[in-house]
Amino acid sequence: MASNIKFKRSSVAGKIPTTGQLPVGELAINTADGIVYTQKDDGSIVPVAGAGSSVRNFIFVSKDGDDNNDGLRLGTAKATIKAAVGLSTDGDVIQVYPGTYLEDNPIVLPPHVSVIGQDLRTVVVAPQNTTQDLFQVDNGNYISDMSFTGAGCSAVVAFRPEGVGIITQSPYVRNCTNFIPGSVGMKVDGNLADNDNGVSGSMVVDSYTQYNVAGTGVSISNEAYAQLVSIFTINCDIAINAESGGQCDITNSNSSFGNFGLVASGLGTMMDVGIVTTASGIGSDKVTLADLNTRPYDGQVMYFDTLYYELEKIDVTNGGSGYTSPPTILVEAPTGPNGATAFASAEVKDGKITEITVLSNGSQYTQNPTITISGGGGSGAAVTTGLAPIYYGVESATALSSGISTVTLKQTLNNAIGVGTTAPVYQQSLILASSHSFEYVGTGTDKAAARPRKGGVGIQTQEVVMRDGGLCVYTSTDQAGNFAIGKDVNINQATGTISGRAFSQSLLNTVTPLIIALED
Repeated sequence: MASNIKFKRSSVAGKIPTTGQLPVGELAINTADGIVYTQKDDGSIVPVAGAGSSVRNFIFVSKDGDDNNDGLRLGTAKATIKAAVGLSTDGDVIQVYPGTYLEDNPIVLPPHVSVIGQDLRTVVVAPQNTTQDLFQVDNGNYISDMSFTGAGCSAVVAFRPEGVGIITQSPYVRNCTNFIPGSVGMKVDGNLADNDNGVSGSMVVDSYTQYNVAGTGVSISNEAYAQLVSIFTINCDIAINAESGGQCDITNSNSSFGNFGLVASGLGTMMDVGIVTTASGIGSDKVTLADLNTRPYDGQVMYFDTLYYELEKIDVTNGGSGYTSPPTILVEAPTGPNGATAFASAEVKDGKITEITVLSNGSQYTQNPTITISGGGGSGAAVTTGLAPIYYGVESATALSSGISTVTLKQTLNNAIGVGTTAPVYQQSLILASSHSFEYVGTGTDKAAARPRKGGVGIQTQEVVMRDGGLCVYTSTDQAGNFAIGKDVNINQATGTISGRAFSQSLLNTVTPLIIALED
């Protein structure tokens, strides 16, 4: 059965046919606008073709646009992203065509609004106001395929400062590059989100490069959460920073040059206080707590009544003189119950102490211990010490029953705890990084001087930094191909040796006895 499609025409610009003029099944052509219209079954008249046709839920931005335009067609595009955002509502997509857009930031996105560039290299967004954020986001926002440049800004992407309420769909940044010096590429502040409901102050990243010299790639704070995939940082002061209970997962990512790689520091606010109901002895990894409001979880830590410390580092402030051999380093014993004394060793070069390595951290320190340097034939050396708090991480916990839960700890107890002991519970600043690549981290933020050919030398201890209870759990490789599983296991690719504070032996020596045993 054949049917004919009828066409009606109008040469009046802006003319849209009425339902009476355009029956269902017919088409109308506006030859002035180049738009073809049809009537839907519900009686609405919609454009179906034409370069200048408007599209529902789309707002266009182009360099040829005008902010006085309606933005609903490419031919009537807005000139700035901020003007398009001002027109947008929940579910709209703002399509940005190639050009450089100097924006009166901050650009505050309504929930579930997407800003999509036509191409990463040709869509460039620059902030006018260097002390303000560029984009401030809410639930369900999506920013993709554009580059950010300019003299400066606070953060390229951040939560709205007045707060965003419950996060049920994380803001998402994809396939973008940040060139703004000193900026934070993404700032995830849990204080600006409702952390008690929905997802805890979260954001998501995929393929977001940070070439923001002396800035921070991603900052996660105040018990917020971020999931980072393919985040690449170059010459940042800090590549990824988790603090105040902020936590993140990082996959398939890289930190190159700059001062620091992954930094986790401190804890969030106290979330709960448990009361020990059953005494636990030294070496136990289980405690039963009452008066809890929520079930403890992996990612939280606690201590019992008194916070004790371990010796984290001994820094040489004066190498002294006249040393012909490494002197003996004696560390004062701790004063806490069942304490273990730390041990350290010195390295000497040209008659001076160049470095002191802590071989065993000890435990149960309440203050910085006195360090005694003796022997070696020299004198005049001076040092300072740094302590790290001893928190017990939660491995698992039973479901709450009348506020009581039995918690399995990741570490065994250093001292016995009795009934009635208090156990403050905190969320730990935590970075979980798998297959992370470090290249010349510690060489600084000067793009030219950081390169190896210009004298840049990486500092391995600045690849991963854990402070005041913060934790990084990671596997990584560096520029030499050396593989690390956390801070205590390193595999040297060139020599085939495994090293760490617990052992140092050749892979060949490890594997050969096993092969011989199998052959027997």
